[in-house]
Amino acid sequence: MSRAATVFWSAILGGSVVAIGAGFVGGRSVGERALTPPRPRAAAAVPGAVAPRDLVRVLRGAGSFDPGGEDPDPYGDADLAVAARPLGWAPRDPDATQPRVALVVVDADRDATALLPFLAEQIPLAVLVAPDDASDTLRLVGEAGKTTLVDCAGADPASVASLRRAGAAGIACSTDDVARARLLVAVDGDGIVLDDLESDDDALYRAARAARRSALTRDVVVDARDEPAYVDFLFDQGLAIARRTGVATVALHARASSLRALERFVERARRADVELVDLRALAS
Repeated sequence: MSRAATVFWSAILGGSVVAIGAGFVGGRSVGERALTPPRPRAAAAVPGAVAPRDLVRVLRGAGSFDPGGEDPDPYGDADLAVAARPLGWAPRDPDATQPRVALVVVDADRDATALLPFLAEQIPLAVLVAPDDASDTLRLVGEAGKTTLVDCAGADPASVASLRRAGAAGIACSTDDVARARLLVAVDGDGIVLDDLESDDDALYRAARAARRSALTRDVVVDARDEPAYVDFLFDQGLAIARRTGVATVALHARASSLRALERFVERARRADVELVDLRALAS
């Protein structure tokens, strides 16, 4: 009996030892796997060095911080869309029986293809051209029977005089410089003077009046923002000024969207019994 018990307990003890050993070995292998660092991945290829490039910054034009580019639009400031007239300018024709509006197309010489549809319109128009690239535009405007004005902003007086001799009807710009205003009026001769009131002073208008020349000022720029509802609203402001004072001068850009707005305006002007006239009819 005692021998059988000894064998039994010996078997139990042996099984326990085996189980403990197996557990030790298994735990060690698991621990070793947990502590084994991951196999390193193949290193990614290093990109080549970026070649340096000089970056030149200028005040205007390409590479500048000026959002207006190298030739900012003087008629693109919505804050100046409706101008305050100088005292004394509200010409009235005693024979006129209805309010009158004169239209001026600006920026016309930037894109001849954009200007051509305006010239085809059967309404009076004045077209503003810059002296540095005006020969072709002057010819096109003349052939269409429209009126040409020289953009005198920053222009050389000799160039202004040359275009006046070539058939331009007058000048249009603004300046704060009284001496320059007098010089421009002098080289303009007997042409008309349109002060666009884009500067802080009406020196050009006052110089023309002092010299007893035909002069007027711009009332509205309708498309400083190229948005149909905005343009229509500003055209209506031009109508309101004409009905209130008898006359109005309205400027617009040579753009396809402005042409569509102009066609809408022409219909509204007819319904309102407002006459569209050549700019020269308003100068006094």
